[in-house]
Amino acid sequence: MTARNNSFDEHAVLHALKQFLPALSPGRTFTYRNPLEAFQSLNFHDALRHASEMLGYHTSLSMEEYRSYYNSKKVKPGVLERVLVEKKGASNTFEWQDKVLMKKFTADAAPRIGRLRANWQKQYNVDLDARVHPRLFRILASFLDQDVADWKFPVRRQSFLDSMREVESNSFVSAFNTPRARKLLLQTNPSINDLLAIIVGDESLFEQYLFDQQFAHRGWSGLVATLENGGNSLPGGSSITLRELIVFELLLEIDVLDDRLGKYWKPLAYRLAVRPGDLFAPVPADEKSEVLAIWQDAVEWSYFEEILAGLSCNPQDFPNQAAGQGPEATVTNAPDSLCIIGRLSAFRNLPTSHRAFLNNYDFSLDPDGEVLEKLLETVIPSLGAANLEHFFSRTGLADPDAGEVLTEQMIGLFGMADLRGDLRTGLSGELTQSLEPLRLLCVVEQLPEMVLKVIGKLKASKSWIVNGWVHLVVADALSGEMRVYKNGKMVAYKSNRRTVEEPVH
Repeated sequence: MTARNNSFDEHAVLHALKQFLPALSPGRTFTYRNPLEAFQSLNFHDALRHASEMLGYHTSLSMEEYRSYYNSKKVKPGVLERVLVEKKGASNTFEWQDKVLMKKFTADAAPRIGRLRANWQKQYNVDLDARVHPRLFRILASFLDQDVADWKFPVRRQSFLDSMREVESNSFVSAFNTPRARKLLLQTNPSINDLLAIIVGDESLFEQYLFDQQFAHRGWSGLVATLENGGNSLPGGSSITLRELIVFELLLEIDVLDDRLGKYWKPLAYRLAVRPGDLFAPVPADEKSEVLAIWQDAVEWSYFEEILAGLSCNPQDFPNQAAGQGPEATVTNAPDSLCIIGRLSAFRNLPTSHRAFLNNYDFSLDPDGEVLEKLLETVIPSLGAANLEHFFSRTGLADPDAGEVLTEQMIGLFGMADLRGDLRTGLSGELTQSLEPLRLLCVVEQLPEMVLKVIGKLKASKSWIVNGWVHLVVADALSGEMRVYKNGKMVAYKSNRRTVEEPVH
């Protein structure tokens, strides 16, 4: 996330929108990237808090769900206590345990997104979305059709705006109800800045207005951004960009406002009763967000400690350990949550109830860590992204009313039966409602000091590990002891459910 100023840079804002909008692809092709990629420079829990407050994303389970995990023994009391000690200190454990288990918190306030454009309804009594979206989505659905609809868009092999110009020039029916917007499309090549000057008026509000607008239908915007980034693979050689989508939607907004308010209405900024707060201002942690972070860590380590207990044994004992003879962990539906990099013989104690991505790696053949570096650069971003697709598909279902149900046109484009979930990962609710949201655990067999050295040289994978988007555990190749990467150090992990502060620098 970068600092922002009051000057409007169309190119920079379009780039930012593409980062923040969830990536979606038509048909059954899934894009694997961190759905919160724009927040990845932050620590994982800080990112969840910012994404929730700014954009209204559901990034964690509800307090009630976490507490039900504790009551059903999915979260182990010893693990919860350990997390409390690590985060709050031993002297504050009792106080925070009461907050975690018992305290009632107020409902979350409405997110920042949408507050600026809400003033059309408050100050002008015009619901722009209700009047613009039906027209916009019908046109988009037809233009983006993957050759499955009965009615075909009449113009192909052109960009979206050029196609709309040809349709408007040769059709008896117009997409517009008033002359100004149609004239702007046909007789000029308006910039986003020009159109926002008409609609909003104050340049310092332009960026926030566009975020409000595009996140009011992020399924469509994310799809268009993905198509643009992927080379616009539309049937018949047509193409579309996020800029074209925004220009056309702004024209439709001008058309609605002219139709409802007449020719001489003032831009939105002129009648703002209260200027909305900065969408991108930092979101300070509060007690509720801290409690949710404690719960998430307790859920994950309740699951992981069973696995690590099975893997924690002396290397000399490996040949005598039969596969599947380690302790059985609670069966948990958490796909893409476990990755192992090391000699396969060293991990025979993995409980049979868990699926792991196994990467055969021999530390003795990699004295400088170069092979491990290449492995981590490949494995962490790909598996981490796939893992978070599942993670946020599940948390997006925490509130059954979260996010609008997508239109029939969108369902046809995606070939999916149920795309509820505000992070729009493209995974069906039927597939994700029983998942456990767990970050990826990557276990590496190497020397802890070598792994620290490798982390320092990473590029694409570094923020995943350093900012806690994945968990990294090192199985010491000589002693067999487990060490957890935390805050730039390797902290010794004991299978008796205790973490001992013995950092390796």
